[in-house]
Amino acid sequence: MKINFDEYYHSQIGHYPEFVTQKEMCAILGICKSTAYSILSKGSIPFEYVSTSEGRRQKIQIADILRYQYEKMCFNELENEYVEVLRQYYQKQLSGFPQLLLVSDVMQFTGYSKTTINNWLQRNVLKTLQYKNKRIQSFRRGKGLLIPKDAFLDFLTGLYYRNITRKSEIHKAQAEQYEQLFNAFMSKRGVLNVQL
Repeated sequence: MKINFDEYYHSQIGHYPEFVTQKEMCAILGICKSTAYSILSKGSIPFEYVSTSEGRRQKIQIADILRYQYEKMCFNELENEYVEVLRQYYQKQLSGFPQLLLVSDVMQFTGYSKTTINNWLQRNVLKTLQYKNKRIQSFRRGKGLLIPKDAFLDFLTGLYYRNITRKSEIHKAQAEQYEQLFNAFMSKRGVLNVQL
């Protein structure tokens, strides 16, 4: 999807009323009630309470829902200018690391436990150095699997790592940095005040 926000907004806005309830928002975004609650409580989509004959209800502007939906679609694109800039950001951060990383290097850089990283490796979301489908172990730097820096960069900029919800403290700090990169990217596409 390479369209800007105005094009996306105008292609969608005619399908919905100006304001919707939380239940209707769930249907539009394809999310459950608890996810909707989390999104609203974080302030990712603004809302106000109104009194109705059935009691207090949330009133949510469809324009804000479409903005949120557009941001998520852009964030989840596999290739765009944002992913390129994010890769450059991580390349700079990894400049002091060797070309072939160990699990301990990944632990240091991401702040996640050895168990978590071994799980990534086992599930093949983080790829190791291989020869004829066999993983290569390190001999010089102590035993362990070798992870090419390029493969680690693919992982860091990929959807799996970017969408981890329970982030380590180090990952949270990284996320604050790349949120700024994403905001700059979104402003080029016509969206301001972005919240991931």
